[in-house]
Amino acid sequence: MAKSPLLSRVPTASIGSFLKMILRSGLLDQPQLTEAMRQTTAAQRADPTVLAEFLIKNGKLTRFQATKLLQGATQGLVLGHYQILAPIGKGGQSIVYLARDQRSQDLLALKVLPPRVAREQERMLARFRREMELSQRVAHPAICWTQDVGVCNGVYYIAMEFIAGKSLYRVVNTHGVLAVPRAARLFAEVASGLTHAHMQGLIHRDLKPSNILVTPNDHAKILDLGLALIEGETPDDYRVVGGQGYIVGTMDYIAPEQAEDPTRIEGRADIYGMGCTLYFALTGRPPFPGGDAKQKIQRHRYDEPTPVTQFNPAVPAGVEAIVRRMMAKRPEDRFPSAEAVREELLGWTAGERERPLDRQDDTSFRKAVADLETEAPWAELVDEAVPLAEEVGPPESASLPAELAVAVLPTARPAPRWLLYAVPLAMLAFIGLCAAVVALCSWLLH
Repeated sequence: MAKSPLLSRVPTASIGSFLKMILRSGLLDQPQLTEAMRQTTAAQRADPTVLAEFLIKNGKLTRFQATKLLQGATQGLVLGHYQILAPIGKGGQSIVYLARDQRSQDLLALKVLPPRVAREQERMLARFRREMELSQRVAHPAICWTQDVGVCNGVYYIAMEFIAGKSLYRVVNTHGVLAVPRAARLFAEVASGLTHAHMQGLIHRDLKPSNILVTPNDHAKILDLGLALIEGETPDDYRVVGGQGYIVGTMDYIAPEQAEDPTRIEGRADIYGMGCTLYFALTGRPPFPGGDAKQKIQRHRYDEPTPVTQFNPAVPAGVEAIVRRMMAKRPEDRFPSAEAVREELLGWTAGERERPLDRQDDTSFRKAVADLETEAPWAELVDEAVPLAEEVGPPESASLPAELAVAVLPTARPAPRWLLYAVPLAMLAFIGLCAAVVALCSWLLH
């Protein structure tokens, strides 16, 4: 079996060391690993990377897991009830993994703050703990759902719904701008999710194309409440929540009032960010491209963006008017609520059929998960991933369990067929020789 390029460039351990690494990681227990080894050939047991390919092909390990084990990392591939399959994204100081809940076998996205960051950057830890709390306040089909939050062995995590989709940023950059009916339908869903969040008192504060995911069944999902604000709260630490002199948000999509004081805003700041994002979806560019952060803020405050129709003549004047109102400089000139935006957008969805909600047993979902292996988005993160593991090194020197040690031994060759007859024939010959000797002795005596 040929080695993959990724596996072939990692350090090679002995078969025994590799098996001990697997057991220490918790990815397979002794009976599971013993059973898998009994299905291997002598050639597969002679080379750890070839054995790794066998285990990958048979669904015992993911390619990411095998790579990390061959690199000597055994800790951090299992976190509590969750088995980490591969990293799928990175944002700020956290890493997001595709993981499997070992209780239900469901796939999920596990957002983790590396222990080093939690230990050395107090502000990042405070923000992550804040996101852990706020993410549990919302439950809506257009918002990424949080299943569980917690701390395991000092590791902070958020277990979220895994959405097998692509960011709006990637969709537009890969396939071009959205058709108006599709954009109106997707952004009506975003507005519905925002309405729910605002009713819970949450302001997102970071709506942008990379924080909106488009699912295989073409639904919109809002991601990342890492910068969310509870409306009307008085922050204890401006470095965490933001405030005058501490701007939070993304400069291409930030509301003018949020750039002035990120804590003295209300839900219409999100409407502005959604308007900038809709502008991107229809034109393929942010409303104020170029320049540094200070210049972008000034343009959000005082400049009008180039009309959408100048970049995309297919956009009707009525849709351009919606975008322009969403992006009004003064909050009071925007739509009064996200629900009002949704109602306006629904009027432009003609021809868009109703689509089923995404499920993990959908063909499209399974294909999207399989694509994670072929597209290998995790390969760029492979060297820094497994942030849960402070310990990376050779396995303990303990010997392999007896059953596994036997499974590793070369398979004995079957005895040659001629050997089956040789022993009986030799015995017959010996008996014949003895009889001949007895007969000879008897003759000589007489």
